[in-house]
Amino acid sequence: MGTNKEFDTLIVGAGLLGSSTAYHLARLGAKNIAVIDADLAGRLSSSELNAGGARATWDQSLNVQLARDSIEFFRAHRDITGYRDCGYLWMFDPSKWQEAQNRAKFLKEKHSIDVDVLDVPSLRNKVPFIDKTDDLAGATFSPLDGLFNPNLLKTYFRDEARRLGVEFLEGHRVKQVSFPRADHVDITCELIPPKNENELKEFFEHDPAILQKNTGSTILISGKKLVNAAGPWASRLAKLIGYETPVYALRRQVSIFDVRGFDMSSYGMMVDTSGVYFHPEATNILAGYADHEEPKGWNLSYDGESFFQEKIWMPLYNRSSKFEQIKHLTGWGGLYEVSPDQMGVLGAVEGFANVFENHGYSGRGAMQSYSAGRGLAELMQTGKFQTLDLAGMSGDRFRTGKLLPEGLLI
Repeated sequence: MGTNKEFDTLIVGAGLLGSSTAYHLARLGAKNIAVIDADLAGRLSSSELNAGGARATWDQSLNVQLARDSIEFFRAHRDITGYRDCGYLWMFDPSKWQEAQNRAKFLKEKHSIDVDVLDVPSLRNKVPFIDKTDDLAGATFSPLDGLFNPNLLKTYFRDEARRLGVEFLEGHRVKQVSFPRADHVDITCELIPPKNENELKEFFEHDPAILQKNTGSTILISGKKLVNAAGPWASRLAKLIGYETPVYALRRQVSIFDVRGFDMSSYGMMVDTSGVYFHPEATNILAGYADHEEPKGWNLSYDGESFFQEKIWMPLYNRSSKFEQIKHLTGWGGLYEVSPDQMGVLGAVEGFANVFENHGYSGRGAMQSYSAGRGLAELMQTGKFQTLDLAGMSGDRFRTGKLLPEGLLI
């Protein structure tokens, strides 16, 4: 075993949530922090493979507050986030239209967020290329929502955290977690060599407890506090720590395609009644779909042309004549970390004096990462939430039944 390393705070998972937590802890004066990850580049992480949308339009007030505060940061720092407030357009059929109008009223009255409610003629006037509308009752448009660059944001969190003394440990696979005493945690890590993407896919799709390919030496890393920010792998880490979380991994696939002669760059995120979402991506268009028949688990593959033809192209063909002839270019599979009520899990872990968690955001971890990291850092450093009261997000809600179900999901 290699030389031991000693820290005060250990964060496992260097994605947006882990990096944000480290950044905010350091800003609050915490010292001697380490962030541990098997692949700091995050080539297969949710932070790198998400669609880059950011919206404050939600059913749950906590989601509204988390996203709104993050978006305010994105907007105020466009140079480091790439934020563009180009809006979210949601289309609704008659069965969902009254609910959509009620949501717009709720957001205005409770959170002072303006959402435009559009009938079909107004929708077609605003977005002329949406020209197949017989099944629609209307749409909502939230102009202050938009798109950002998750990689730029993660880089900012890390650079600032490093400037404040945080260490990021590359190529460390967590193999064992133990608590020699109540205020101390030991993590045994295997030092793994750099891997290509195929090797990474095999590595991340298998349970490390089963995949015993010992390719490096081990090192013991010790600390006083531990944070589970392992994203889609949070349930694996939880088992190593000694607790259970109902959060699970679920594949989501995204396609990139070209529409000759059509420039979508002046528009933002759009969500069709089919569940397909799409937005401009450089000179092309990115589109994704959450397949509700997708089995749980760590599947990072992309189904390619069959997925694109069935799940993406057909719904878009039925929505716009512009999409009748499009060219599939590429795509990828990534992972959501999904909780039973589709709400993030943030706070102290029951039964432990020094274990915290920040994961399970069910597809919105990137857009809420700034304020979620801030909230957990406040709790860890001061003993209570300061800016937003996030106590309801604690993982013990799954035991008590005090769930926070979110309904406006992609």
